[in-house]
Amino acid sequence: MRYFRQALALMREEKLYSAMYIAGTALAVAFVMLIAEVYYVKVADIAPEVHRSTTYYLYGYTMKKDPLSLGDIRHEDFRDLFQKMQTPTCVTAIMENIWRPYESFSMKLADGLHDRNVKVKMTEPGFFRLYQFRFTEGAPFTQDDFDSGRRMVVVTEEIAKQTHGAVGSTISIDNHDYRICGVVETPSVLAERCAADVWCPYAAEGWLDEWSVKFHEVPVVLYFSVPADRRNDFLQELKAVEARYNALHKDAPVGVSARLYSHYDWIAKELTDMFEAWGKGLFWYIVPSILMLLLVPALNLSGMVAARMERHLPEIAVRKAFGAKRRTLLGQIIMENLVLTLIGGIVGLCIAWMALYVWRDWVFIIFAYGNTTYNAVPILKGEMFFGPAVFAIALLVCCVLNILAATLPAWLSLRKPIVESMMIKK
Repeated sequence: MRYFRQALALMREEKLYSAMYIAGTALAVAFVMLIAEVYYVKVADIAPEVHRSTTYYLYGYTMKKDPLSLGDIRHEDFRDLFQKMQTPTCVTAIMENIWRPYESFSMKLADGLHDRNVKVKMTEPGFFRLYQFRFTEGAPFTQDDFDSGRRMVVVTEEIAKQTHGAVGSTISIDNHDYRICGVVETPSVLAERCAADVWCPYAAEGWLDEWSVKFHEVPVVLYFSVPADRRNDFLQELKAVEARYNALHKDAPVGVSARLYSHYDWIAKELTDMFEAWGKGLFWYIVPSILMLLLVPALNLSGMVAARMERHLPEIAVRKAFGAKRRTLLGQIIMENLVLTLIGGIVGLCIAWMALYVWRDWVFIIFAYGNTTYNAVPILKGEMFFGPAVFAIALLVCCVLNILAATLPAWLSLRKPIVESMMIKK
C-alpha cells in the first residue's frame, strides 16, 4: 500500500513522465494482447466448443505399405469400430472438405422467391453431445432419425427468422424439403469446428447413395472427446481398433496415429503450414515479434527511467547517507514503476478489447490465418474476452516490461558513490 501511495504521488508530481510511461506500456500491451486474444478465442474452451482441451480429430488412415498414401475413414468404419470405443466420452463423425467444401447450399427464403446461401454441416447425433449448443426451441435429430434417413435439420435463430421456420415446419435446401427439429442460438463463426447455418444428418434419404456413387464410399472425419487423465488409455484403445481393422483388411493394412491431432496440435499445424508457405518457420516469426512488441518499448521506457533516475540521484544519495540499503531503494523504484506498468497494462488490455471488437471482421484472418469460408462478421461474447489465461498473459507481459524497463537503469544509478551522486547538480 505504501508503494502504491508513492506511485500516486509520483504521478501527481511528474505528470508528463507518468503519462508517457503509461501510454508506452499501454501500446505495447495492446499489441501483444490483441494477438493473445485472437489465439485464446481459437484454443480456449468456449461455448459451444467447450471440450476443445480434450478433443481429438482423426482425419483418416496412412497406408502401411506406402506411408505417403492416405486413406479415408468410411461411415461403416465409424459405425462398426470407432463408435464402439469405450474410452472417449463422445465420438462423432462429420463430413469435412468432401462434399462441395467451398460452396454454399441454396435455401429458399420465406417469400418463396428469393434464395440465400447457407453453410450446412453434415454430421450425426453425437455431434450435439460434443458441442453444447443452446437450443431455443426443439431438440437435435435423433439416432432413429439418422438410421431411418429422415431429412431433419437443426437451424440457427437467424435462419429460422428468415424462413419463418419453427420446429415441425419445412424449409427447402437445394430443392429438397427438410423438417426443422430444433433451433439453436446462432454460434460465432469463430467456433470453426461446429459453426454453420444448418446441421443435418449425412445419412439423410438419398445422400448416402449419391455420395457412395460419387466417391465410392462415404468418407468422414472423426471427433473424439477424451478425459485428460485417460489419454494413454485412449491411444491404446485406438491401436486395438487399428488392429481389428487390419485383421479385416489384410491386403491393405493402415495406421491411424499419424493423422490423429488434438485441438492444440491442429492449431499449431495450421500456423506451421502458414509460415512454411511464407518460407519462414514458426520460430522465426515468434522471436522477432516478441522482440519488436516487448523489447523496443522496454528500451524506450528504460531511457525514460534512466533520465528520471539522474534527476533524483541527489535525493537517493541523501537516503543512502542516512542508512537506506541499496536493495530497499531498488525495490521501491521497481514497485513504483510496476504500479505505472500495471495501470498501463489495464489501459492496453482495454484498447486491445476495443480493437478486437471494432475490427473483428478482419483481425482474426490477419493474425490467425482464419480458414473459415464464412463471410459473416464474427459474434463476440463476454467469455471470449474474459478468462484466466488472458489476465495471466497480460500480467506476465506487464512484469516483463517492468523488469526490462526499470531494473537495469535503477541498478546502475544506485551503484554510483554517494559523493558522486551528491555532486550531480553542481
